[in-house]
Amino acid sequence: MMRYMKEKHIYLAGKLNSDEGSVEAFAEELEAAGHTVMEKWWSKEALPTPYLENRETSSRAAAAMITAAYECDVFVLFARDNILGAAVELGAAIASTASNPEKVVIVNGAEHVRQSVFYAHPAVIAINSLKELRAMDWVGKRHE
Repeated sequence: MMRYMKEKHIYLAGKLNSDEGSVEAFAEELEAAGHTVMEKWWSKEALPTPYLENRETSSRAAAAMITAAYECDVFVLFARDNILGAAVELGAAIASTASNPEKVVIVNGAEHVRQSVFYAHPAVIAINSLKELRAMDWVGKRHE
C-alpha cells in the first residue's frame, strides 16, 4: 500500500559541491519529491560586498535567510570550513526547535571539517554524507 509523506518546507545552508552533487541539484531532487525549498540563496544574484557598505541589500537578504532557517520544517547544513553565515543560520534553526525537536540535519562528510559543539545539540541529527540524507524517510515523497 502506498502512503504519502507530508511535504516539508526545507532550508539548505552551507556548501556542497563535490562528487555527491551540488546544493542546487539536491534542491531540485527535493522539489521533484513534492517538498518546498525555502529561500534559494544560491540562485540569486551574489550579494555585493563588503556587506556593511551595502547594508540595505545585505539586511534584506540576512532577514530572509534567518526567517527561512527559523520557520522551515527541516534545516539541512552542509558543513564545511568557512561557513560563517551558515553557522548563524544553524543557530536560528536550533533556536526554533522547541516546536519541532528533530528538524536540524548536519551533513559533515569531510573528516577534516571542524565540528561545533552545537552539532551535538539534541535537535541535531548528524550524518556523514548526502547519500545518508537521501535515505532519510522524509526526503522521498512516497513510501511503500
